[in-house]
Amino acid sequence: MPEDIPFSHVIEVAAIAPEGERVELIPDEATRARLAAVADVVAIPALKVQFEVRPADAGGAVVIGKLEGVVRQVCVVSLDEFDNPVSEEFAVDFAAEPERTETDDDEEGEDLPDPIIDGKIDLGALATEFLILAVDPYPRKPGVEFAGLSSEEAAAEPKRSPFDQLSGLKDRIKKQ
Repeated sequence: MPEDIPFSHVIEVAAIAPEGERVELIPDEATRARLAAVADVVAIPALKVQFEVRPADAGGAVVIGKLEGVVRQVCVVSLDEFDNPVSEEFAVDFAAEPERTETDDDEEGEDLPDPIIDGKIDLGALATEFLILAVDPYPRKPGVEFAGLSSEEAAAEPKRSPFDQLSGLKDRIKKQ
């Protein structure tokens, strides 16, 4: 496995049975540590990814999967670490040579299949992508809520208008 890929499980598209096949990946502790660094979480205590891989027309493939696990994150409110469950279902089409059209850059255009590279699909890389998508970018520990300033604290701070602040500048300029 190359050093820059935290999780890799390559399958040959030509070797996929006509009725398809099921693959379950459960990364070991060292792999979960590398994935945690890539996903920008404290740790990944548990992770399981199930795939159903089926052949498609013209040498392509369809991958349907479900990712389930637990990531340890830091709460954005309390800064406490906590375990946050993740779950993501996905379906991805792969093609030997995706057709390119003039509307590829068009946002309303049809999604192109992912490319099959050298006749192979890396299920580990696919799992990594969907793990990153499943991670909450602003995690909040259950039961923790942000408490803003109370009305008494807010009232204690006098609000100055921008014009009040500029008036002080005007006085300083006159003194010079």
